[in-house]
Amino acid sequence: MIKAMNIEEVKNYIYKLGTKIGLEKNSKLYPFFSESEQVFNDGPSVYVDNTGYHYVVMERGKINKIIESVEIDDIIYTIFESITFSLASEYEASHRRIGEDSRKQLWEKQLELLGKINERFAEKCKQEIDRILKIAPYRN
Repeated sequence: MIKAMNIEEVKNYIYKLGTKIGLEKNSKLYPFFSESEQVFNDGPSVYVDNTGYHYVVMERGKINKIIESVEIDDIIYTIFESITFSLASEYEASHRRIGEDSRKQLWEKQLELLGKINERFAEKCKQEIDRILKIAPYRN
């Protein structure tokens, strides 16, 4: 088994990937990085322990989402899926195409950004989008 990265290595790796999409280290979109199981009360946190990598999203002191894995890419994907969604939402709002389902441009931008980080992440996100579109197709 490959030795797991410590939290400082995880943080630096995430920051390095973030530069591929133009994020600065001080971006509010990054999660809080914790040395232990202590997580931020409101928002996303990442920590590493002897069982693996953990991504926890808290809202008003309650767990909203938790991803635990021995594979760093599972955590990295989840972090950047969220970050790129936020960036793509901002992009779509300022470049809105009248008469077009806003999700189309938003997802195009999100897939573009994820592809800059890791093409497999873009493919995984595309599969999730395709599942959504089967249930709720574009309106126009």
